[in-house]
Amino acid sequence: MNFLKQLQKLAFGVALASTLTVPAFAQEVWSMGSAKRAPDIGATFDEETVAALLGATDAVENVEIQFIGNEQEMIQQVIRGRLNMGGSTPLGLAAAFPDISVLNVPYLWDDAEQRQYVYENHVIPQLNETFASSGLVVLSVQEAGFNGVFCTFDCSDPATLKEKRIRVSASASSRLFWDSLGSMAIQLPLPDTWSALEQGLVVAGELPIAYFATTPAAATAKHFVYTDHTHSPWIYFVNKRSWSKLSEEDQKAVLEAMPGAFSTSERFFADNDARATSFTDNGGTLYKLDDAQRKAWADLVVPNIGKLVEEMSPGARKLYEAIEAGKKEYAAR
Repeated sequence: MNFLKQLQKLAFGVALASTLTVPAFAQEVWSMGSAKRAPDIGATFDEETVAALLGATDAVENVEIQFIGNEQEMIQQVIRGRLNMGGSTPLGLAAAFPDISVLNVPYLWDDAEQRQYVYENHVIPQLNETFASSGLVVLSVQEAGFNGVFCTFDCSDPATLKEKRIRVSASASSRLFWDSLGSMAIQLPLPDTWSALEQGLVVAGELPIAYFATTPAAATAKHFVYTDHTHSPWIYFVNKRSWSKLSEEDQKAVLEAMPGAFSTSERFFADNDARATSFTDNGGTLYKLDDAQRKAWADLVVPNIGKLVEEMSPGARKLYEAIEAGKKEYAAR
């Protein structure tokens, strides 16, 4: 009998010890999908975003970053919960969220200060609503730069692109730009674009120089024109079911820990310059446009923007109208 009591005491002691040493919640390992990888500076921003999240909550033990070159596939995996987090531009998100292709309307912004003000006060609140409808939560909005035009030939004159086969994204704004130039638009995922350039299926496309210079396309398309026609934000988001597992306190802490909107811009554009140098060092040619040359491109595109807006969905028009209202508000300040 005494022996039985001793066993009972021992079992109680082990159980008590286990309650003291095991955390009150189970830590999770999350996964994040990204189309960025070193030496692209976007991969550094991915790591900083992950570090901010891990520093703000103990509920997530680690976040494993997975390179997924097909952004549309990656975004669907986050929506379905196969990945916990992701990051992409509106060009990549257009298939899942057609409304936010508005953010890639060509020649939308006058300057960086205007853009940041409108994003912080008008765009980001609407992005939260749009993403929530598909089970995602916006974490942060950062810099993805301006698109320029890459070609397998000297295309600094937009007339040279008329009737040429061009790679376009799923974004209506991307198609508007190329249709305005009289080009033949061929929609392709980015990973398929590199081989399409090599085989001559397409001869041009659009990307920021910092990203383009790190891709296989830089070896085939040796010409890059700084049209700066489309600006893209880089949007970090998390699956809502994963997010809901965090306490409200942790959710607030994570959002407060995220880098401020466009706080990465200065480093991003400095990296742009470095990537541009590496592109020319490897035999590439850059074309920097003066005001008159840039206007020659814009004059072909801007007259068609009104029609694009008219054909947008109600959600897209709502976002566009919010942007225009924000620009007026900024000007009045």
